[in-house]
Amino acid sequence: MSKLDAILRKANKEIEKLAKKQLETSKISSIPVIPEDFGAFNEMIGLPKNPNSGKPTEILNYQIEYFGAIREYHKVILNKSRKIGATETALRSIAYNCFGRYAGHNVMIVAGNRQVQADEFLERFCELFNDGFVDLKGNEFSFSDVIVSRRKSQVEFWNGTKVSTYSARPESLRGPEDVVCVYISEAAHINLVDDSKVYNALHPNVANISDADFIIESTPNGKRGFFWELFTRDNEYFKLEQSYDVSLGKLISKEFIESEKKNPTIDFEQEYCSAFTSSLNSVFKEEDVRFVEKDINRYDNLD
Repeated sequence: MSKLDAILRKANKEIEKLAKKQLETSKISSIPVIPEDFGAFNEMIGLPKNPNSGKPTEILNYQIEYFGAIREYHKVILNKSRKIGATETALRSIAYNCFGRYAGHNVMIVAGNRQVQADEFLERFCELFNDGFVDLKGNEFSFSDVIVSRRKSQVEFWNGTKVSTYSARPESLRGPEDVVCVYISEAAHINLVDDSKVYNALHPNVANISDADFIIESTPNGKRGFFWELFTRDNEYFKLEQSYDVSLGKLISKEFIESEKKNPTIDFEQEYCSAFTSSLNSVFKEEDVRFVEKDINRYDNLD
């Protein structure tokens, strides 16, 4: 038995204990019994659709790797390519855990620089349950069975789990209690000169739960900001890197990649190869800027 399998079995026992307690206060007649396996869970609620064909697509190996890292290490930072379905994976991981490990706690999804952008993530999250599902015992559950309250920026599950969305504004991120998961999407693209204020506001929110998840995910955006610093330095986070090649021929076609390589308006290495290069918004290229140490003998022209 692998380490991850052992963790999943232990978690499943905890889920069974929680289920008995939840049934006492729940408005539904039975608690959904979900598969331990992440892929099977997604088959139960409905597989993601391929962006090219529109057809259901099985959960891919690198998506299972992402999910497994979250379950095993809890503090995870993913340096990713665009178009590989990382955000979809993170939302589905949150959905999976709302049935067990997150039960009764708060989940924070931080996305975008405006609240309307963050709320789009909640819409995507809710869509996972739009069609309802049949659990392992053959019981049918509708959307309203599972999600009993839905507001613009928050949903509440039958078991008391609350999933809320926030824009990346430091003043709005302080204060939530009993937080079991923080998920930050596109962390390198926060529109602040000093984006460490966002991280510093969020990090203490998970201090009271030892196995709380703190998930930081982004495409790189130059050698700056807390995402770059956390990914390139030794710290509590498990580092995971997934470039475009993990999804080549799956969610990303070879033709698309060849077209993007020729696109002069993007930094291909940064957008698709997980490389921390200088931003296209920079006035100077990194290789054109160098430090030269020199003695200063005159000070009259330093105005």
